[in-house]
Amino acid sequence: MPRNDDVQLGHTHRIPRWAGHAAASVAVLLTSPLPLDGYRMPVWHTGFFAVALVAAALLLLRRRRPVLTLAATVALVWLSVPLGLFNPGVVLAVAIATFTASGALPRWRALWLALGAGVLVSGAGVVAISRGPMQFLLLVLLFGALGDMIRVQREQFTAVTERAERAEATREALANQRVAEDRLAIARDLHDAVAHQIAVINLHAGVAGSALRERPDDAEHSLAVIRQASRTVLTQIGDLLATLRDPAPPDAGPGASPVGLAQLDEILRQFRGHGLDVTVRRLGEARELPAAVDVVALRVIQEALTNAHKHGVEHRAHVVLEYLPDRLHVTVVNPVPARVTAAAAGHGLVGARERVEAVRGTLTHGRAGVGSWALDADLPTPVPAPAPAPGGGSCS
Repeated sequence: MPRNDDVQLGHTHRIPRWAGHAAASVAVLLTSPLPLDGYRMPVWHTGFFAVALVAAALLLLRRRRPVLTLAATVALVWLSVPLGLFNPGVVLAVAIATFTASGALPRWRALWLALGAGVLVSGAGVVAISRGPMQFLLLVLLFGALGDMIRVQREQFTAVTERAERAEATREALANQRVAEDRLAIARDLHDAVAHQIAVINLHAGVAGSALRERPDDAEHSLAVIRQASRTVLTQIGDLLATLRDPAPPDAGPGASPVGLAQLDEILRQFRGHGLDVTVRRLGEARELPAAVDVVALRVIQEALTNAHKHGVEHRAHVVLEYLPDRLHVTVVNPVPARVTAAAAGHGLVGARERVEAVRGTLTHGRAGVGSWALDADLPTPVPAPAPAPGGGSCS
């Protein structure tokens, strides 16, 4: 990862550090012999180069110790005055140190440091050449402003990068959540598709095993039921896999039957064929339901009848569909043993509750008397608003 001081002007990589040090050192050395008044030829003096070399060496520490480097270069400027070695090179070293400090420090602290360094260098110029060279103050302040601009751009780039990383993390979290929801939906569909058939196969396998020698006719009947149930569950698993491969809704194709209470008679026929006597009572005027509510109602009834077949007694269950003006009330009641305290309180009922809550409904289950178990689902069915009459008004 790049360091903060290596990010400038929106780039994650800048000029190599050694190149920056080399450029600063060359600039300080080349400007040291320039005349201060601008009217004379450059003065090639050994002392100027010596002071410039010391300034260049101090600048090597400007990234790690920006304030200390700035103070040391200002002190070198004042040291060069009594030695008669005051030159533009050491002034440029102060400007470069100010640039680095302004880019590394908070704005107000950097402003005061730049202003103080500019005033001190100007004061040294006054003592050295007996004039007030404002160009020294302006040079230091200009480099300080450039350093502050670089710092602002670096902070903006860092903020944009952090926002992008947070957005990416949010997208990943949402994708993981969608994957988890899809897995949960697949688990529900798989349970709804095979739970009843597996229970039937298990039940009749036990019957066939116990009746194989003494009641071969019953064993043969149970094996036929097992064969039919296994064929049905394989078909349902195949349909589920086809749905996973093609996410289009099952009723999207021509001739496909919709999933909902329209399939209730087929579900009841299967349960009755497996020995569960199911009676259905419809109250109120039946009407077309929202697609989501229609599917949930069928799955709730299927789960309740599966539990009645697995855990109930007397092999019977009663289903009530009550169509109210703004909701559908589903009740499934079946006899249970007296000692049973819960009926299939496992993943099936958990999935049914989640399905019901997904359509803003409520689901309750528990004992309904001494020897009965009831599952109640209350599913809201909002009535669509009537379409406006043609013409938009009435005539009087």
